[in-house]
Amino acid sequence: MRKKAIHFLLLVAACCYWTACGSNATEVQISSPLRPKYSAQGYKKIYIADFNVSGQQDVDKNIRFNVDKEIRETLKSEFKDRSGYQIFDLKVNYDKQKKPEDILKDAQFWSGQDLKDKEESIILTGAVDFSNHQKSGLVTERVTNPQTGTQRDVTSSRDQLQLVLNLDLYLIDAKSGAKLFQEDFKEEQTYDDVTVVSLPLFYDVFERMAPKIVGILVPYRVSGSRLLLAP
Repeated sequence: MRKKAIHFLLLVAACCYWTACGSNATEVQISSPLRPKYSAQGYKKIYIADFNVSGQQDVDKNIRFNVDKEIRETLKSEFKDRSGYQIFDLKVNYDKQKKPEDILKDAQFWSGQDLKDKEESIILTGAVDFSNHQKSGLVTERVTNPQTGTQRDVTSSRDQLQLVLNLDLYLIDAKSGAKLFQEDFKEEQTYDDVTVVSLPLFYDVFERMAPKIVGILVPYRVSGSRLLLAP
């Protein structure tokens, strides 16, 4: 279904490009609906559990916010605004001696969580890797000679901060502990002349991922715009 939606958008864009001519342009909004990736029939409640967070901090070694909390609060807000599910928190105590992927696949661990109405409940959780790295990139700037007024491009090396967010998401049946759905998400962004990983930078990356996670269970639309040239 998602491939068809993407093909639809590309087709509309191509038609706009090839059939249009002239110098006047009009911006056209394009929107296509997408169905949820997982059909959660019979489920009424979503328990958003603590995420198992790790990461490699090469530049800013002291992250000043709680990554798990920010992810859970954002997803709670998105699901409450865009779905009819009842949303709850689930506090989980992870065994640090075990690998995150082993815990996520442990049906007995998840079925043993203290929840009400397990037959109607899904647990949403996962493993998160939020890392920052140092990169050296080339930046080209156009400068003007103050004496001659001549302009030229100057390329120089600049230190960059790279943020990488990986999220291995699981949907788990609360009664049996069995995995219902699993998908990996990844977003990254590079910033010039930045050494501190602030909360706004985290959301700059995560806000691109959150709608895709919610879209697993909730219908949503892919929107965009194209320029239509008037004849």
